[in-house]
Amino acid sequence: MALSARYRTVLAADLAGGLTTLVMVLPFVHFAYASTALHATIETASGMIAMLGAFLVLGRFRRTARSEDLALAIALGLLACANFVFSAMPWALLSEDSLRFSAWTSLLGTVAGAAILAVASLMSSRRLKRPKATARKVLSLAVAAYLCVGVLALIFETRLPLGLGPTTSVPASHIHFVGSHALILMQLAAAALFMVAAVGFTRRGERTGDELMTWLAASAALASFARLNYALFPSLYTQWVYVGDALRLGSYLLLLGGAAREIVQYQHRLADAAKMEERRRVARELHDGLAQELAFVAAQGRSLSRRPDSVEIKYLAAAAERALDESRRAIALLTHPPDEPLDQALVQTVEELVSRAGGRACFDIQEGIEVLPETREALLRIVREAVTNASRHGRANLITVELENGNGLRLRIADDGVGFEPAALDPDETGFGLITMRARTEAIGGQLRIASLAQGGTEVEVVIR
Repeated sequence: MALSARYRTVLAADLAGGLTTLVMVLPFVHFAYASTALHATIETASGMIAMLGAFLVLGRFRRTARSEDLALAIALGLLACANFVFSAMPWALLSEDSLRFSAWTSLLGTVAGAAILAVASLMSSRRLKRPKATARKVLSLAVAAYLCVGVLALIFETRLPLGLGPTTSVPASHIHFVGSHALILMQLAAAALFMVAAVGFTRRGERTGDELMTWLAASAALASFARLNYALFPSLYTQWVYVGDALRLGSYLLLLGGAAREIVQYQHRLADAAKMEERRRVARELHDGLAQELAFVAAQGRSLSRRPDSVEIKYLAAAAERALDESRRAIALLTHPPDEPLDQALVQTVEELVSRAGGRACFDIQEGIEVLPETREALLRIVREAVTNASRHGRANLITVELENGNGLRLRIADDGVGFEPAALDPDETGFGLITMRARTEAIGGQLRIASLAQGGTEVEVVIR
């Protein structure tokens, strides 16, 4: 069972908050371990995951052209760059000046990424008019701005405050504010921005059902507590691995989970698109081949059946008409998604048949009715038969279709044609279709009623309770 967006975010925040509290109140809990290699591994893994997320969201933006997707891609890209700053540095050769440069460029990139992430979670969805041009400009601006930050940090690196030296030993106390107030305040600002993003993505996930948003919300919640740990305990950028590092890695692992789910959904969409393309190809073959031949046979049969001595030809023409209707129904099924809503399928089916006969259609259809696939197929075939009879035999100009789900499912097709007497029908013509309509209705547990209206025309009603 999938976790809801809010539950997933709250669970991540509770786990991170609980771990932070344990470290704060229990003096025997170890909160730092010396491992330069592990520190570099965390930075590299975090950067790679953030970059993967950025590319995935950028691919989504190319498909949707939504402003929030572009902002999210830029935010993840900045976070990836902030991690790569330290993973690319030779830790054994770090001096205090080079550490100042790396610390500040990485931290500023993280704060900027967190700020854009918060904006992306709260901004209203808007489709851009020129998505490619806008993306190029915004991405170029983001890269240029980050390069400027790096240049400024390189120029003024000797004046920048340093949190910890590269060889600083782990402090004795658990809560130990280290470094300048500017560094601590920036860590707290990043924590607040990540929490805003967590709330924003949670609400968006609940509103849209977008699974990636729910993973981003949980990831942002862990990232927020990671930054809080960096403010409460010794900061980043030493040979020590702290609780904040573990929480930060956890946040990127949640992002990786969301990216994996997004990739799976991409694969499903590609598979569905491939299946629909194959269905359309088969439909085109049927339309250009079988349906055309049946249409010719039916037309010739109707022409020959007008002769007084052509009783057998009349039956042949009726059979050809039924075969042509079946081929058209198969083409319609192949060109529409198998999970198309019942109300949309009914409207499209009726409009197709009525436009072919030169009539008009009126609809009163309740939306959002869900039925079993076999029930949906039976109802669509009943509607096709009723509308075809009304147009071809009843000479109707207006056909009304009603669908409601109140005291049972009710489908009604009425027309303004000449009407008929069901008992007097020829079984080889319209009567055969009525027999199949009744059989389909009984197969789905419904009741069929067919009657001529007093003011003229015919009414066909299917009720499923």
